[in-house]
Amino acid sequence: MAKTLPTKFLDANILRSIADAELRARLLVQGMYASRHRCPYYGYSVEFVDHREYTNGDEPRTIDWKMYARTDRYYVKRFEMESNMNVLCMFDVSGSMAYRSADKSRLTKIEYGSYLIAAVCHLVAHQQDSPGLVTFDQDVRDFIPPRQGKRHLFTILSRFETLVGKSGTQIHAVLRTIAQRFKKRGIVMMLSDCNTDEDQVMDGIRLLRAQGHDVILMHLLDADEIEFPFSALTAFRDMETGKQIISDPIRLRKAYLDRFAKFRTRIQTDCISAGVDYRFISTKDPIELVLRDYLQYRRERSR
Repeated sequence: MAKTLPTKFLDANILRSIADAELRARLLVQGMYASRHRCPYYGYSVEFVDHREYTNGDEPRTIDWKMYARTDRYYVKRFEMESNMNVLCMFDVSGSMAYRSADKSRLTKIEYGSYLIAAVCHLVAHQQDSPGLVTFDQDVRDFIPPRQGKRHLFTILSRFETLVGKSGTQIHAVLRTIAQRFKKRGIVMMLSDCNTDEDQVMDGIRLLRAQGHDVILMHLLDADEIEFPFSALTAFRDMETGKQIISDPIRLRKAYLDRFAKFRTRIQTDCISAGVDYRFISTKDPIELVLRDYLQYRRERSR
């Protein structure tokens, strides 16, 4: 019997919405294969950089004969190499990411993130770059290093089908581990609800930025966490610690929304100051629009 390909989270509508998009590096990357990203080394490419004097051993075909005609000296052309790019997607699969709203038609944060990251990995592989995946909670649960190839993409996609949210979150410790294991500069896209201390989140992100990575934070929250729509006396249970309290949400709503606004603003402000791309996402937002708008923003900014 033929095996079923792991494409459950490759939604056709999402892929169509980003069919003409691409994810470009904002930095100089170091890769092995020809692609569309600037490399810190020089070689053969279509983009001219500058001249240098000819030395013994240089190939004669690199000599600029027009420069020789003007200066009576030999110069060779230098071109900027293009390189493939590593894109490491970090996916928070802690307990809070498994929250399910009373609205059963809405995806959990883990389901939403699986569709979004699956589409990003497909896009990266399609443009001949190298996607990778890290899932984490208190520690790294899966580490699939960036590679090229359809088989590798299927390995990543198959992982989404077995993800279950559990345990607490230790983003700072996880980011330190990734900083030690992911040395080659590239894009690190983290999708999380950041349900932990803001200082720890930003300390880990700044560490990745200090290593030269292009960091993207997709801050994903359920619409209930953003709007706090509860009205009746409700029992609230922390999905990471199991602690439970019973309270009147109408009385607490203003205080909750004020604290939430400060929490979100703090992370967004710190990301901007650290040179990190920040995107705030609700599970009510259509995934295809979220991805298309972000990729278009990134393309326009690079221009």
